[in-house]
Amino acid sequence: MHHGADLRFSLFGIPVEIRPSFLLIAALLGFSLERVDLILTWIIIIFVSILIHELGHALTARHYGSDVEIQLNGIGGLTSWSMPEGGITPGRRALIAAAGSATGLVFGGLIWLATSPMDLTNGLFAFAVVNLVRVNVFWGLLNWLPIRPLDGGHLFSSLLERVAPNRGETIANVVFFVTAATGLVLAIRFRLLFVALIAAWLLWGEISRMLGPSSPAPVPRLDFDAPAVEEEPVLDAEDAPEGGLADSGGETRPGEPDR
Repeated sequence: MHHGADLRFSLFGIPVEIRPSFLLIAALLGFSLERVDLILTWIIIIFVSILIHELGHALTARHYGSDVEIQLNGIGGLTSWSMPEGGITPGRRALIAAAGSATGLVFGGLIWLATSPMDLTNGLFAFAVVNLVRVNVFWGLLNWLPIRPLDGGHLFSSLLERVAPNRGETIANVVFFVTAATGLVLAIRFRLLFVALIAAWLLWGEISRMLGPSSPAPVPRLDFDAPAVEEEPVLDAEDAPEGGLADSGGETRPGEPDR
């Protein structure tokens, strides 16, 4: 469903929708920077990083014959893709899931290589470069952890479908429960409130799935494709927002795109 206040455009032939909640949450999470120029730069960093991540998913899915759409919302980004004619193999699903973080890692690495000879100790340009690299590299790696519904969760499920098709769902449920619980404990330990709330919600989803009927409970429609709270934007040691934007992790959601 589209809303009147949404911003919509096409990039490489892929429909992109930006919800107002995306810009609002990005601004709130950078609010502790206090300076308007830093907050605006932070919003741009979030926008560019999430869009590049989602393009990795979308372009890969389209390569395999899917119709794709991208949405940026208050909890990150979401790439919706249709099941292509003839279906899609677990290996290709894994490639689609991995492509988001892989694209971000390449982008972050290129930024680092291009700017490594420069003096990035201070200034707005340094702030932008350092955080573009941090967001794309560190969050990209974190997003490959086996946590549902992060990209790593989809990768892990696709792997199990190949190596343990009869026990894959049971193994996945146990692993996802453990990783969600571990994430909650670590978030509380390091006083990352926003991450703790997300981890608690994901853990509750895993508990509900384990206690519910034999048919799997629907996975929350989340996409954690934004910078993690652990990687806060910094200009100097004192200048960093206290929160971060959770992405949702690259949920590449198969199914007909919302029109």
